[in-house]
Amino acid sequence: MQISLLTALLLAPLAALHATDKPSVPPSWSDDFSDAASFAVNWRAYGFLASGIDAAHPLGKTVSGKEARPEWWQIVDGALRGQCFPEEKHPPGLRRAIRGIDIRLHCRFKMAAEGQIGISIGGPNPIVERDFNVAGLHIRPDGITAWDNDVLQPKGSPEAAELKAKGIWNRKFFYAKTEKLNIASDVWHSLVVELRGKELRVTLDGKLALTYTTLCGDVPKNDIGLQPGGKSQKPLASWFDDIRVEPLPVNK
Repeated sequence: MQISLLTALLLAPLAALHATDKPSVPPSWSDDFSDAASFAVNWRAYGFLASGIDAAHPLGKTVSGKEARPEWWQIVDGALRGQCFPEEKHPPGLRRAIRGIDIRLHCRFKMAAEGQIGISIGGPNPIVERDFNVAGLHIRPDGITAWDNDVLQPKGSPEAAELKAKGIWNRKFFYAKTEKLNIASDVWHSLVVELRGKELRVTLDGKLALTYTTLCGDVPKNDIGLQPGGKSQKPLASWFDDIRVEPLPVNK
C-alpha cells in the first residue's frame, strides 16, 4: 500500500521550513512511519521541478502542495521511500522540527547501488544566514561524507554586498571530510548521528564511522532533513525507517 505525501512547503527561503524553538516541539520523538496522518502533519517536503529550470532558477522551480510530485515521498509497507529522478537537478527533501542543542538522531536506512541518502541538521547558522543547515552527511555505498557551509565573501564586506545586489547567494557548500567504507546496497543499516557542541560523530551498524568538527554545529537546533539521491539514468529510491531524535546526556 502506498500513501502519497501531499503536504509540502517551499525550500527558499529555507527559514520557512524551520520551526522556532517552541515548547510544543518535544525534545524527544520517534517515527516508525506507521501513521500516515501523523506523518503528514509533522514532516514538510520541498522539491525542484525540472520543468522550471532556467537562468534565474538553475535548480528548477521550487514547489509545494499540489505542485509537488507525489512520487518524491511515499510510505510503502511501513517505511518511508524517497525518490530522486534523473531529470531533476536537486534531490527532494523532507524536514521535521526538533529542539535542543546537543542531540542524537538514530534511524535505519537502505539505498540503491548507485544511490545515496542525505541527513541534515538545521539551526540559526551564524556564518551564512539566519536559519540554515549547520551539519550534514551524504552516505553512499563507498563511504560517508560530512559536508558544511561557509561564505564566499566576508559578511558585511563590499564584495558580499555586491553578491547580494546581483541576487547571488554568498554561500559555499563544501565536502569537509570523507571516510571510505563498503556499505552494502539494498539492505537495512543502522545509523546514529550525534552532535555535541561542534563535534559531529557518526556510528554505522554499531561502529564509529566518522567524526568531524563543524563550523557552527553548537547552535540551538531547529530541524532535521532527509534526502534521497544518487546518479542514475533511472529513478533511484532511498529508504528510511524507525527515526528517533533525543537530547544527548550532559557530560559530567
